[in-house]
Amino acid sequence: MEFTITSEQILWLCGFIATIYGVYKIIKELKKPSDDLKAMVQLHDDLLKKDNERLSEVENSNKMILQCLLILINHDITGNGIDRMKEARDELEEYLINK
Repeated sequence: MEFTITSEQILWLCGFIATIYGVYKIIKELKKPSDDLKAMVQLHDDLLKKDNERLSEVENSNKMILQCLLILINHDITGNGIDRMKEARDELEEYLINK
């Protein structure tokens, strides 16, 4: 039994491989906009999470500042409340140390 490969078979095989590669490239190009969009959405999601963490930290800082300001206003109005001012100072120190 003899097995021979003709030039026609070689050309057919090369054409088949080129066709498969062409289909692969077309599918890849069709998926590219979707993949790019997914990557952009993921990037924006990560940036949004970081911004939310930063805003949460700013909100906590603002809350601490407003609490201290309220205590100072109450002390200025009433002229007493030194114990509450000491507590607020300790809370503020603890917040700044842990920040």
